[in-house]
Amino acid sequence: MLNAILTGISIGLGLAVSVGPYFLFLINTSISEGKSSASYLATGVALNDLIFLSVAFLSVNFLMQNLSFIENAKGYAGFFILAYGIYTIIKKPAVKPEKPLRLNPKEKLKNILRGFLFNGLNPSVFVFWFATVGILLSKTNFNRNQTLAVFLSIVSTTFTSDLIKVRLAEFFSNYFTANLILRVNRVVGSFLILGACYLLIKAFLI
Repeated sequence: MLNAILTGISIGLGLAVSVGPYFLFLINTSISEGKSSASYLATGVALNDLIFLSVAFLSVNFLMQNLSFIENAKGYAGFFILAYGIYTIIKKPAVKPEKPLRLNPKEKLKNILRGFLFNGLNPSVFVFWFATVGILLSKTNFNRNQTLAVFLSIVSTTFTSDLIKVRLAEFFSNYFTANLILRVNRVVGSFLILGACYLLIKAFLI
Protein backbone atom coordinates (compact mmCIF):
# COMPACT_ATOMS: atom_id res chain seq x y z
CA MET A 1 0.00 0.00 0.00
CA LEU A 2 2.88 2.36 0.81
CA ASN A 3 4.28 1.81 -2.68
CA ALA A 4 0.90 2.73 -4.18
CA ILE A 5 0.70 5.92 -2.12
CA LEU A 6 4.25 6.92 -3.08
CA THR A 7 3.44 6.25 -6.73
CA GLY A 8 0.43 8.55 -6.51
CA ILE A 9 2.43 11.27 -4.77
CA SER A 10 5.17 11.11 -7.43
CA ILE A 11 2.61 11.47 -10.23
CA GLY A 12 0.93 14.30 -8.34
CA LEU A 13 4.24 16.13 -7.91
CA GLY A 14 4.89 15.76 -11.62
CA LEU A 15 1.54 17.39 -12.33
CA ALA A 16 2.24 20.09 -9.74
CA VAL A 17 5.23 21.47 -11.66
CA SER A 18 3.48 21.44 -15.04
CA VAL A 19 2.29 24.69 -16.61
CA GLY A 20 -0.97 24.65 -18.54
CA PRO A 21 -4.27 26.48 -18.93
CA TYR A 22 -5.45 25.51 -15.46
CA PHE A 23 -2.22 26.69 -13.81
CA LEU A 24 -2.60 30.09 -15.46
CA PHE A 25 -6.29 30.23 -14.58
CA LEU A 26 -5.53 29.45 -10.94
CA ILE A 27 -2.73 31.98 -10.61
CA ASN A 28 -4.69 34.73 -12.36
CA THR A 29 -7.66 34.09 -10.08
CA SER A 30 -5.46 34.28 -6.99
CA ILE A 31 -3.87 37.54 -8.13
CA SER A 32 -7.06 39.24 -9.26
CA GLU A 33 -9.66 37.83 -6.85
CA GLY A 34 -7.68 36.65 -3.85
CA LYS A 35 -6.71 33.34 -2.28
CA SER A 36 -10.22 32.42 -1.13
CA SER A 37 -11.68 32.43 -4.64
CA ALA A 38 -8.69 30.51 -6.00
CA SER A 39 -8.83 27.95 -3.18
CA TYR A 40 -12.48 27.12 -3.86
CA LEU A 41 -11.70 27.00 -7.58
CA ALA A 42 -9.00 24.41 -6.84
CA THR A 43 -11.58 22.45 -4.83
CA GLY A 44 -13.83 22.27 -7.88
CA VAL A 45 -10.96 21.00 -10.02
CA ALA A 46 -10.12 18.30 -7.46
CA LEU A 47 -13.75 17.11 -7.41
CA ASN A 48 -13.78 16.95 -11.20
CA ASP A 49 -10.51 15.00 -11.23
CA LEU A 50 -12.03 12.40 -8.90
CA ILE A 51 -15.02 11.99 -11.22
CA PHE A 52 -12.82 11.72 -14.31
CA LEU A 53 -10.63 9.15 -12.57
CA SER A 54 -13.68 7.10 -11.63
CA VAL A 55 -15.09 7.22 -15.18
CA ALA A 56 -11.71 6.34 -16.70
CA PHE A 57 -11.31 3.42 -14.29
CA LEU A 58 -14.76 2.02 -15.04
CA SER A 59 -14.55 2.50 -18.82
CA VAL A 60 -10.89 1.70 -19.52
CA ASN A 61 -11.71 -1.60 -21.29
CA PHE A 62 -14.17 0.12 -23.64
CA LEU A 63 -11.76 2.95 -24.42
CA MET A 64 -8.88 0.54 -25.10
CA GLN A 65 -11.01 -0.91 -27.90
CA ASN A 66 -11.92 2.55 -29.24
CA LEU A 67 -8.61 4.40 -29.43
CA SER A 68 -10.01 6.73 -32.10
CA PHE A 69 -12.02 8.34 -29.30
CA ILE A 70 -8.76 9.31 -27.59
CA GLU A 71 -7.32 10.84 -30.75
CA ASN A 72 -10.49 12.87 -31.34
CA ALA A 73 -10.43 14.04 -27.72
CA LYS A 74 -6.92 15.39 -28.21
CA GLY A 75 -8.17 17.39 -31.18
CA TYR A 76 -11.07 18.83 -29.21
CA ALA A 77 -8.63 19.73 -26.45
CA GLY A 78 -6.87 21.83 -29.08
CA PHE A 79 -10.05 23.86 -29.59
CA PHE A 80 -10.35 24.37 -25.84
CA ILE A 81 -6.74 25.52 -25.47
CA LEU A 82 -7.06 27.77 -28.54
CA ALA A 83 -10.12 29.48 -27.06
CA TYR A 84 -8.41 29.94 -23.72
CA GLY A 85 -5.27 31.32 -25.40
CA ILE A 86 -7.30 33.92 -27.28
CA TYR A 87 -9.20 34.81 -24.11
CA THR A 88 -5.91 35.18 -22.20
CA ILE A 89 -4.61 37.66 -24.77
CA ILE A 90 -7.69 39.86 -25.10
CA LYS A 91 -8.97 39.93 -21.51
CA LYS A 92 -8.38 43.02 -19.43
CA PRO A 93 -6.16 42.40 -16.40
CA ALA A 94 -7.82 42.75 -13.02
CA VAL A 95 -6.00 43.86 -9.90
CA LYS A 96 -6.80 42.23 -6.57
CA PRO A 97 -8.57 44.51 -4.08
CA GLU A 98 -6.43 45.85 -1.24
CA LYS A 99 -8.56 44.19 1.45
CA PRO A 100 -9.30 40.45 1.17
CA LEU A 101 -12.92 39.74 0.40
CA ARG A 102 -14.93 37.28 2.50
CA LEU A 103 -16.93 35.01 0.26
CA ASN A 104 -20.51 34.18 1.04
CA PRO A 105 -21.78 30.59 0.47
CA LYS A 106 -23.11 31.49 -3.00
CA GLU A 107 -19.74 32.86 -4.11
CA LYS A 108 -17.95 29.80 -2.69
CA LEU A 109 -20.23 27.50 -4.68
CA LYS A 110 -19.75 29.66 -7.78
CA ASN A 111 -15.97 29.31 -7.60
CA ILE A 112 -16.20 25.55 -7.02
CA LEU A 113 -18.39 25.28 -10.13
CA ARG A 114 -15.96 27.47 -12.11
CA GLY A 115 -13.11 25.10 -11.31
CA PHE A 116 -15.25 22.02 -11.92
CA LEU A 117 -16.42 23.24 -15.34
CA PHE A 118 -13.02 24.61 -16.40
CA ASN A 119 -11.43 21.23 -15.75
CA GLY A 120 -14.38 19.26 -17.08
CA LEU A 121 -14.59 21.11 -20.39
CA ASN A 122 -10.96 20.34 -21.23
CA PRO A 123 -10.91 16.96 -23.03
CA SER A 124 -7.15 16.61 -22.53
CA VAL A 125 -7.77 16.20 -18.79
CA PHE A 126 -9.82 13.05 -19.35
CA VAL A 127 -7.25 11.77 -21.88
CA PHE A 128 -4.54 12.17 -19.24
CA TRP A 129 -6.52 10.32 -16.57
CA PHE A 130 -7.42 7.57 -19.02
CA ALA A 131 -3.74 7.14 -19.90
CA THR A 132 -2.81 7.09 -16.20
CA VAL A 133 -5.44 4.45 -15.42
CA GLY A 134 -4.38 2.36 -18.42
CA ILE A 135 -0.72 2.40 -17.37
CA LEU A 136 -1.52 1.57 -13.76
CA LEU A 137 -3.70 -1.38 -14.73
CA SER A 138 -1.40 -2.78 -17.41
CA LYS A 139 2.09 -2.01 -16.09
CA THR A 140 1.71 -2.55 -12.33
CA ASN A 141 0.52 -5.30 -10.03
CA PHE A 142 -1.68 -3.04 -7.93
CA ASN A 143 -5.00 -4.48 -6.84
CA ARG A 144 -8.22 -2.46 -6.77
CA ASN A 145 -7.59 -0.98 -3.30
CA GLN A 146 -4.01 -0.06 -4.15
CA THR A 147 -5.13 1.56 -7.41
CA LEU A 148 -7.69 3.57 -5.44
CA ALA A 149 -4.89 4.65 -3.07
CA VAL A 150 -2.86 5.86 -6.08
CA PHE A 151 -5.81 7.92 -7.35
CA LEU A 152 -6.47 9.53 -3.98
CA SER A 153 -2.77 10.27 -3.51
CA ILE A 154 -2.57 11.96 -6.92
CA VAL A 155 -5.57 14.19 -6.30
CA SER A 156 -4.52 14.99 -2.72
CA THR A 157 -1.01 15.95 -3.86
CA THR A 158 -2.18 18.13 -6.73
CA PHE A 159 -4.80 19.82 -4.53
CA THR A 160 -2.22 20.56 -1.81
CA SER A 161 0.21 21.94 -4.39
CA ASP A 162 -2.56 24.14 -5.82
CA LEU A 163 -3.17 25.65 -2.39
CA ILE A 164 0.56 26.35 -2.05
CA LYS A 165 0.58 28.03 -5.48
CA VAL A 166 -2.38 30.17 -4.42
CA ARG A 167 -0.52 31.32 -1.32
CA LEU A 168 2.63 32.10 -3.29
CA ALA A 169 0.67 33.98 -5.95
CA GLU A 170 -0.99 36.08 -3.28
CA PHE A 171 2.39 36.81 -1.66
CA PHE A 172 3.85 38.06 -4.95
CA SER A 173 0.67 39.78 -6.13
CA ASN A 174 1.91 43.17 -4.94
CA TYR A 175 4.60 43.03 -7.62
CA PHE A 176 2.09 42.38 -10.41
CA THR A 177 0.89 45.64 -11.91
CA ALA A 178 -1.95 45.68 -14.43
CA ASN A 179 0.53 46.45 -17.23
CA LEU A 180 2.81 43.55 -16.25
CA ILE A 181 -0.10 41.12 -16.05
CA LEU A 182 -1.25 42.25 -19.51
CA ARG A 183 2.20 41.57 -21.00
CA VAL A 184 2.50 38.18 -19.34
CA ASN A 185 -1.00 37.22 -20.52
CA ARG A 186 -0.10 38.09 -24.11
CA VAL A 187 3.07 35.99 -24.04
CA VAL A 188 1.37 33.02 -22.36
CA GLY A 189 -1.67 33.29 -24.63
CA SER A 190 0.56 33.21 -27.70
CA PHE A 191 2.25 30.01 -26.54
CA LEU A 192 -1.12 28.42 -25.79
CA ILE A 193 -2.36 29.27 -29.30
CA LEU A 194 0.76 27.75 -30.86
CA GLY A 195 0.31 24.58 -28.81
CA ALA A 196 -3.37 24.40 -29.73
CA CYS A 197 -2.58 24.77 -33.43
CA TYR A 198 -0.10 21.90 -33.14
CA LEU A 199 -2.76 19.64 -31.55
CA LEU A 200 -5.35 20.58 -34.16
CA ILE A 201 -3.01 19.99 -37.09
CA LYS A 202 -1.87 16.65 -35.68
CA ALA A 203 -5.42 15.51 -34.94
CA PHE A 204 -7.23 16.58 -38.10
CA LEU A 205 -4.68 17.16 -40.89
CA ILE A 206 -1.90 14.61 -40.35
